[in-house]
Amino acid sequence: MSMRHWSTLPEIGRKTMILKRLRFFFMSGTGNTYRVVQWMSASACAKGFETQGAEIQSARRENPPPPEVGEVLGVLMPTHGFTAPWPVIRFALHAPCWHGAAAFVVATRAGTKIGRVFLPGMEGTAGYLVALILSLKGWRVRGVLGLDMPSNWISAHPGLNAACVAAILAKAKPKAGKFLDDILAGHLRFSAGSLVELVLGLLLSQISLGYLLMGRFFLARLFFANNRCTRCGWCARNCPFGVLSLRGRKPQRPYWTFACESCMRCMGFCPEGAIEAGHSWAVGLYFILTAPFAWWLLNAGAQAAFWPAPMPGSRTVFGLQYLFSLLALAAAYAGFWQLLRVRWINTLFTLTTFTHRWRRYHEPDTTLKDFGDGGVTH
Repeated sequence: MSMRHWSTLPEIGRKTMILKRLRFFFMSGTGNTYRVVQWMSASACAKGFETQGAEIQSARRENPPPPEVGEVLGVLMPTHGFTAPWPVIRFALHAPCWHGAAAFVVATRAGTKIGRVFLPGMEGTAGYLVALILSLKGWRVRGVLGLDMPSNWISAHPGLNAACVAAILAKAKPKAGKFLDDILAGHLRFSAGSLVELVLGLLLSQISLGYLLMGRFFLARLFFANNRCTRCGWCARNCPFGVLSLRGRKPQRPYWTFACESCMRCMGFCPEGAIEAGHSWAVGLYFILTAPFAWWLLNAGAQAAFWPAPMPGSRTVFGLQYLFSLLALAAAYAGFWQLLRVRWINTLFTLTTFTHRWRRYHEPDTTLKDFGDGGVTH
Protein backbone atom coordinates (compact mmCIF):
# COMPACT_ATOMS: atom_id res chain seq x y z
CA MET A 1 0.00 0.00 0.00
CA SER A 2 1.26 3.45 -0.86
CA MET A 3 0.08 6.19 1.47
CA ARG A 4 0.61 8.97 -1.05
CA HIS A 5 -3.14 9.21 -1.77
CA TRP A 6 -3.62 10.49 1.77
CA SER A 7 -1.95 13.76 0.80
CA THR A 8 -5.17 14.99 -0.80
CA LEU A 9 -6.79 15.40 2.61
CA PRO A 10 -7.33 18.96 3.85
CA GLU A 11 -5.14 20.48 6.52
CA ILE A 12 -6.37 19.90 10.04
CA GLY A 13 -6.22 22.73 12.54
CA ARG A 14 -4.17 21.95 15.61
CA LYS A 15 -6.52 23.62 18.07
CA THR A 16 -9.76 22.16 16.77
CA MET A 17 -8.73 18.54 16.38
CA ILE A 18 -10.42 16.17 18.85
CA LEU A 19 -8.73 12.82 19.22
CA LYS A 20 -11.08 9.88 18.80
CA ARG A 21 -9.25 7.11 16.98
CA LEU A 22 -5.82 5.47 16.98
CA ARG A 23 -4.25 3.86 13.97
CA PHE A 24 -1.14 1.78 14.62
CA PHE A 25 1.42 0.80 12.02
CA PHE A 26 4.08 -1.50 13.35
CA MET A 27 6.95 -3.80 12.48
CA SER A 28 7.40 -6.91 14.58
CA GLY A 29 9.29 -10.15 14.06
CA THR A 30 9.16 -12.10 17.31
CA GLY A 31 6.13 -10.29 18.75
CA ASN A 32 7.69 -7.73 21.09
CA THR A 33 6.42 -4.68 19.23
CA TYR A 34 3.14 -6.41 18.43
CA ARG A 35 2.61 -6.95 22.17
CA VAL A 36 3.11 -3.22 22.83
CA VAL A 37 0.49 -2.45 20.17
CA GLN A 38 -1.91 -4.85 21.90
CA TRP A 39 -1.33 -3.23 25.29
CA MET A 40 -1.90 0.27 23.91
CA SER A 41 -4.90 -0.78 21.85
CA ALA A 42 -6.61 -2.40 24.83
CA SER A 43 -5.91 0.64 27.01
CA ALA A 44 -7.25 3.08 24.43
CA CYS A 45 -10.31 0.90 23.77
CA ALA A 46 -11.12 0.96 27.49
CA LYS A 47 -11.17 4.78 27.28
CA GLY A 48 -13.62 4.76 24.40
CA PHE A 49 -11.19 5.13 21.51
CA GLU A 50 -11.52 3.15 18.32
CA THR A 51 -8.25 1.48 17.36
CA GLN A 52 -6.94 -0.20 14.27
CA GLY A 53 -3.53 -1.60 13.44
CA ALA A 54 -1.56 -3.31 10.72
CA GLU A 55 1.97 -4.42 10.08
CA ILE A 56 3.89 -1.85 8.06
CA GLN A 57 4.83 -4.31 5.35
CA SER A 58 1.19 -5.40 4.93
CA ALA A 59 -0.02 -1.80 4.84
CA ARG A 60 2.26 -1.08 1.90
CA ARG A 61 0.61 -3.86 -0.11
CA GLU A 62 -2.99 -2.89 0.62
CA ASN A 63 -5.24 0.15 0.28
CA PRO A 64 -6.79 0.93 3.67
CA PRO A 65 -9.29 3.79 3.89
CA PRO A 66 -7.77 7.26 4.28
CA PRO A 67 -7.36 8.58 7.84
CA GLU A 68 -10.16 10.52 9.42
CA VAL A 69 -10.13 13.81 11.28
CA GLY A 70 -9.19 13.17 14.89
CA GLU A 71 -7.02 10.12 14.24
CA VAL A 72 -3.69 9.63 15.95
CA LEU A 73 -1.00 7.79 14.05
CA GLY A 74 1.27 5.49 16.07
CA VAL A 75 4.43 4.09 14.46
CA LEU A 76 6.00 1.27 16.47
CA MET A 77 9.15 -0.66 15.60
CA PRO A 78 12.15 -2.53 16.95
CA THR A 79 15.58 -0.93 17.01
CA HIS A 80 18.10 -2.18 14.44
CA GLY A 81 21.71 -0.98 14.46
CA PHE A 82 20.92 1.83 16.94
CA THR A 83 18.41 3.30 14.51
CA ALA A 84 15.10 2.56 12.78
CA PRO A 85 14.81 -0.45 10.45
CA TRP A 86 14.86 0.42 6.78
CA PRO A 87 11.22 -0.68 6.14
CA VAL A 88 10.06 1.78 8.83
CA ILE A 89 12.21 4.60 7.45
CA ARG A 90 10.75 3.93 4.00
CA PHE A 91 7.24 3.87 5.46
CA ALA A 92 7.79 7.28 7.07
CA LEU A 93 9.25 8.69 3.85
CA HIS A 94 6.13 7.58 1.97
CA ALA A 95 3.76 8.98 4.59
CA PRO A 96 1.50 11.80 3.42
CA CYS A 97 1.98 15.47 4.24
CA TRP A 98 -0.95 15.66 6.62
CA HIS A 99 -0.51 19.00 8.36
CA GLY A 100 -1.51 19.24 12.00
CA ALA A 101 -2.34 15.56 12.48
CA ALA A 102 -1.11 13.92 15.69
CA ALA A 103 1.44 11.12 15.75
CA PHE A 104 3.73 9.33 18.16
CA VAL A 105 6.65 6.94 17.78
CA VAL A 106 7.70 3.96 19.90
CA ALA A 107 11.00 2.12 19.48
CA THR A 108 11.30 -1.17 21.35
CA ARG A 109 14.83 -1.97 22.40
CA ALA A 110 16.83 -4.91 23.74
CA GLY A 111 16.28 -5.00 27.48
CA THR A 112 17.71 -7.70 29.73
CA LYS A 113 17.97 -8.53 33.41
CA ILE A 114 20.86 -9.90 35.48
CA GLY A 115 19.82 -10.92 38.96
CA ARG A 116 17.69 -8.07 40.23
CA VAL A 117 19.23 -5.50 37.92
CA PHE A 118 17.39 -4.44 34.76
CA LEU A 119 19.78 -3.45 31.98
CA PRO A 120 18.26 -1.07 29.43
CA GLY A 121 18.69 -1.36 25.70
CA MET A 122 19.49 1.58 23.47
CA GLU A 123 17.27 2.83 20.68
CA GLY A 124 19.75 5.49 19.51
CA THR A 125 18.25 7.57 16.71
CA ALA A 126 15.42 5.10 15.94
CA GLY A 127 12.46 6.99 17.40
CA TYR A 128 13.63 10.50 16.65
CA LEU A 129 14.62 9.73 13.07
CA VAL A 130 11.08 8.57 12.24
CA ALA A 131 9.64 11.47 14.28
CA LEU A 132 11.78 13.94 12.32
CA ILE A 133 10.60 12.57 8.98
CA LEU A 134 6.97 12.78 10.05
CA SER A 135 7.47 16.30 11.42
CA LEU A 136 8.95 17.48 8.14
CA LYS A 137 5.80 16.18 6.46
CA GLY A 138 3.62 18.29 8.74
CA TRP A 139 2.64 15.73 11.36
CA ARG A 140 2.49 17.01 14.94
CA VAL A 141 4.58 14.44 16.79
CA ARG A 142 3.38 14.32 20.40
CA GLY A 143 5.98 11.97 21.84
CA VAL A 144 8.77 9.48 21.36
CA LEU A 145 9.25 6.46 23.61
CA GLY A 146 12.11 3.99 23.91
CA LEU A 147 10.71 0.88 25.58
CA ASP A 148 12.72 -2.04 26.94
CA MET A 149 11.37 -5.40 25.82
CA PRO A 150 13.11 -8.80 26.12
CA SER A 151 16.17 -8.82 23.89
CA ASN A 152 15.35 -10.99 20.89
CA TRP A 153 18.46 -10.88 18.70
CA ILE A 154 18.97 -14.62 18.92
CA SER A 155 21.52 -14.56 16.13
CA ALA A 156 23.85 -12.88 18.62
CA HIS A 157 22.83 -14.28 22.02
CA PRO A 158 20.60 -16.96 23.56
CA GLY A 159 16.96 -16.17 24.22
CA LEU A 160 16.33 -14.97 27.77
CA ASN A 161 14.86 -17.38 30.31
CA ALA A 162 11.14 -17.30 31.11
CA ALA A 163 11.52 -15.53 34.46
CA CYS A 164 13.65 -12.78 32.95
CA VAL A 165 11.21 -12.34 30.05
CA ALA A 166 8.22 -12.12 32.41
CA ALA A 167 9.94 -9.51 34.60
CA ILE A 168 10.86 -7.28 31.66
CA LEU A 169 7.36 -7.50 30.20
CA ALA A 170 5.79 -6.70 33.58
CA LYS A 171 7.91 -3.57 33.81
CA ALA A 172 7.28 -2.49 30.21
CA LYS A 173 3.48 -2.73 30.20
CA PRO A 174 2.69 0.11 32.66
CA LYS A 175 5.34 2.31 31.05
CA ALA A 176 3.68 1.86 27.66
CA GLY A 177 0.27 2.58 29.20
CA LYS A 178 1.44 5.76 30.94
CA PHE A 179 3.00 7.05 27.71
CA LEU A 180 -0.20 6.50 25.75
CA ASP A 181 -2.34 8.07 28.49
CA ASP A 182 -0.25 11.22 28.31
CA ILE A 183 -0.50 11.33 24.52
CA LEU A 184 -4.28 10.93 24.57
CA ALA A 185 -4.55 13.59 27.27
CA GLY A 186 -2.85 16.07 24.96
CA HIS A 187 0.52 16.13 26.71
CA LEU A 188 3.90 15.99 25.00
CA ARG A 189 6.19 13.11 25.95
CA PHE A 190 9.84 13.79 25.17
CA SER A 191 11.70 12.64 28.25
CA ALA A 192 15.24 13.60 29.21
CA GLY A 193 16.19 9.95 28.97
CA SER A 194 15.09 9.69 25.35
CA LEU A 195 17.01 12.85 24.50
CA VAL A 196 20.14 11.30 26.03
CA GLU A 197 19.51 8.25 23.85
CA LEU A 198 19.30 10.55 20.84
CA VAL A 199 22.70 12.07 21.64
CA LEU A 200 24.23 8.61 22.03
CA GLY A 201 22.59 7.56 18.78
CA LEU A 202 24.08 10.54 16.97
CA LEU A 203 27.51 9.58 18.31
CA LEU A 204 26.94 6.09 16.90
CA SER A 205 25.46 7.35 13.64
CA GLN A 206 28.34 5.95 11.58
CA ILE A 207 27.55 2.48 12.90
CA SER A 208 23.87 3.00 12.08
CA LEU A 209 24.71 4.17 8.57
CA GLY A 210 27.00 1.18 8.10
CA TYR A 211 24.20 -1.10 9.24
CA LEU A 212 21.73 0.37 6.74
CA LEU A 213 24.23 0.30 3.85
CA MET A 214 25.86 -3.08 4.46
CA GLY A 215 25.30 -4.62 7.90
CA ARG A 216 21.70 -5.68 7.30
CA PHE A 217 22.67 -7.37 4.03
CA PHE A 218 25.54 -9.18 5.74
CA LEU A 219 23.33 -10.40 8.60
CA ALA A 220 20.68 -11.61 6.14
CA ARG A 221 23.26 -13.86 4.49
CA LEU A 222 24.10 -15.69 7.72
CA PHE A 223 20.83 -17.62 7.94
CA PHE A 224 20.58 -21.24 6.88
CA ALA A 225 18.48 -24.32 7.63
CA ASN A 226 20.16 -27.22 9.38
CA ASN A 227 19.53 -30.90 8.68
CA ARG A 228 16.47 -30.90 10.94
CA CYS A 229 14.65 -28.84 8.30
CA THR A 230 11.66 -30.78 6.91
CA ARG A 231 11.27 -28.47 3.86
CA CYS A 232 7.73 -27.73 5.00
CA GLY A 233 7.87 -24.15 3.70
CA TRP A 234 6.63 -22.76 7.01
CA CYS A 235 9.37 -20.12 7.18
CA ALA A 236 8.70 -18.90 3.64
CA ARG A 237 4.95 -18.65 4.22
CA ASN A 238 5.37 -16.68 7.44
CA CYS A 239 8.18 -14.32 6.46
CA PRO A 240 6.71 -10.86 7.10
CA PHE A 241 8.53 -9.34 4.12
CA GLY A 242 8.04 -12.25 1.76
CA VAL A 243 11.77 -12.44 1.06
CA LEU A 244 12.42 -16.02 2.17
CA SER A 245 11.71 -18.76 -0.33
CA LEU A 246 12.29 -22.45 -1.00
CA ARG A 247 14.72 -22.92 -3.86
CA GLY A 248 16.62 -25.58 -5.73
CA ARG A 249 15.89 -29.07 -6.95
CA LYS A 250 13.83 -31.30 -4.70
CA PRO A 251 14.18 -31.39 -1.82
CA GLN A 252 14.09 -27.58 -1.83
CA ARG A 253 15.73 -25.59 0.97
CA PRO A 254 15.07 -22.13 2.48
CA TYR A 255 16.95 -19.26 0.85
CA TRP A 256 17.33 -15.79 2.40
CA THR A 257 17.58 -12.81 0.05
CA PHE A 258 19.09 -9.34 0.45
CA ALA A 259 15.70 -7.96 1.51
CA CYS A 260 15.74 -9.95 4.77
CA GLU A 261 15.63 -7.57 7.75
CA SER A 262 16.78 -10.06 10.44
CA CYS A 263 13.46 -9.73 12.25
CA MET A 264 14.05 -13.20 13.82
CA ARG A 265 10.55 -14.49 13.10
CA CYS A 266 11.86 -17.54 11.27
CA MET A 267 14.37 -18.38 14.02
CA GLY A 268 11.99 -17.61 16.86
CA PHE A 269 8.95 -19.55 15.63
CA CYS A 270 10.37 -22.41 13.51
CA PRO A 271 8.62 -25.55 14.87
CA GLU A 272 11.72 -27.67 14.25
CA GLY A 273 14.26 -25.16 15.59
CA ALA A 274 15.99 -25.63 12.24
CA ILE A 275 16.97 -22.05 11.47
CA GLU A 276 20.56 -21.12 12.31
CA ALA A 277 22.81 -18.08 11.95
CA GLY A 278 26.20 -19.31 10.75
CA HIS A 279 28.89 -17.86 12.99
CA SER A 280 31.75 -19.83 11.43
CA TRP A 281 30.40 -18.84 8.03
CA ALA A 282 30.33 -15.20 9.16
CA VAL A 283 34.10 -15.25 9.72
CA GLY A 284 34.80 -16.41 6.19
CA LEU A 285 32.23 -14.03 4.74
CA TYR A 286 33.85 -11.11 6.56
CA PHE A 287 37.22 -11.78 4.95
CA ILE A 288 35.59 -12.05 1.52
CA LEU A 289 33.84 -8.70 1.91
CA THR A 290 36.85 -6.85 3.30
CA ALA A 291 39.12 -7.86 0.41
CA PRO A 292 40.01 -4.59 -1.42
CA PHE A 293 38.41 -5.52 -4.75
CA ALA A 294 38.10 -1.93 -5.96
CA TRP A 295 41.70 -1.05 -5.08
CA TRP A 296 43.03 -4.09 -6.97
CA LEU A 297 40.94 -3.27 -10.03
CA LEU A 298 41.81 0.42 -10.10
CA ASN A 299 45.51 -0.23 -9.53
CA ALA A 300 45.55 -2.82 -12.32
CA GLY A 301 43.89 -0.32 -14.64
CA ALA A 302 46.35 2.40 -13.64
CA GLN A 303 49.33 0.13 -14.36
CA ALA A 304 47.86 -0.61 -17.77
CA ALA A 305 47.48 3.15 -18.32
CA PHE A 306 43.69 2.90 -18.62
CA TRP A 307 43.15 5.58 -15.93
CA PRO A 308 45.08 7.53 -13.27
CA ALA A 309 46.17 5.85 -10.05
CA PRO A 310 43.33 5.78 -7.51
CA MET A 311 43.40 8.07 -4.51
CA PRO A 312 42.97 6.29 -1.14
CA GLY A 313 39.57 7.03 0.38
CA SER A 314 38.15 8.55 -2.81
CA ARG A 315 34.48 8.30 -3.66
CA THR A 316 35.33 6.21 -6.70
CA VAL A 317 37.12 3.63 -4.58
CA PHE A 318 34.31 3.59 -2.02
CA GLY A 319 31.57 3.28 -4.64
CA LEU A 320 33.26 0.46 -6.50
CA GLN A 321 34.12 -1.35 -3.28
CA TYR A 322 30.51 -1.12 -2.13
CA LEU A 323 29.27 -2.50 -5.44
CA PHE A 324 31.82 -5.31 -5.41
CA SER A 325 30.99 -6.17 -1.81
CA LEU A 326 27.29 -6.56 -2.62
CA LEU A 327 28.07 -8.73 -5.63
CA ALA A 328 30.55 -10.80 -3.62
CA LEU A 329 28.00 -11.20 -0.85
CA ALA A 330 25.38 -12.50 -3.27
CA ALA A 331 27.79 -14.87 -5.00
CA ALA A 332 29.29 -16.16 -1.75
CA TYR A 333 25.88 -16.89 -0.21
CA ALA A 334 24.71 -18.69 -3.35
CA GLY A 335 27.77 -20.93 -3.12
CA PHE A 336 27.31 -21.42 0.62
CA TRP A 337 23.67 -22.40 0.11
CA GLN A 338 24.64 -24.97 -2.51
CA LEU A 339 27.29 -26.49 -0.21
CA LEU A 340 24.73 -26.86 2.57
CA ARG A 341 22.84 -29.39 0.45
CA VAL A 342 25.67 -31.80 1.28
CA ARG A 343 24.66 -33.31 4.59
CA TRP A 344 28.08 -33.49 6.26
CA ILE A 345 28.92 -29.90 5.26
CA ASN A 346 25.60 -28.77 6.71
CA THR A 347 26.42 -30.65 9.91
CA LEU A 348 29.85 -28.99 10.08
CA PHE A 349 28.42 -25.48 9.86
CA THR A 350 25.61 -26.40 12.27
CA LEU A 351 28.03 -27.66 14.92
CA THR A 352 30.19 -24.53 14.59
CA THR A 353 27.43 -22.00 15.19
CA PHE A 354 26.39 -20.99 18.69
CA THR A 355 22.75 -20.69 17.70
CA HIS A 356 22.50 -24.49 17.49
CA ARG A 357 22.76 -24.61 21.29
CA TRP A 358 21.00 -21.38 22.16
CA ARG A 359 17.49 -20.94 23.51
CA ARG A 360 15.12 -19.48 20.92
CA TYR A 361 12.75 -16.63 21.72
CA HIS A 362 9.44 -15.14 20.72
CA GLU A 363 7.09 -13.03 22.82
CA PRO A 364 5.35 -15.68 24.99
CA ASP A 365 1.75 -14.55 24.39
CA THR A 366 2.15 -14.03 20.65
CA THR A 367 1.41 -16.69 18.05
CA LEU A 368 1.79 -16.70 14.29
CA LYS A 369 -1.99 -16.50 14.01
CA ASP A 370 -1.79 -13.03 15.60
CA PHE A 371 0.30 -11.81 12.68
CA GLY A 372 -1.92 -13.66 10.22
CA ASP A 373 -4.94 -11.77 11.52
CA GLY A 374 -3.36 -8.64 10.07
CA GLY A 375 -2.92 -6.61 13.22
CA VAL A 376 -5.42 -5.45 15.80
CA THR A 377 -8.83 -3.82 15.73
CA HIS A 378 -11.13 -2.75 18.58
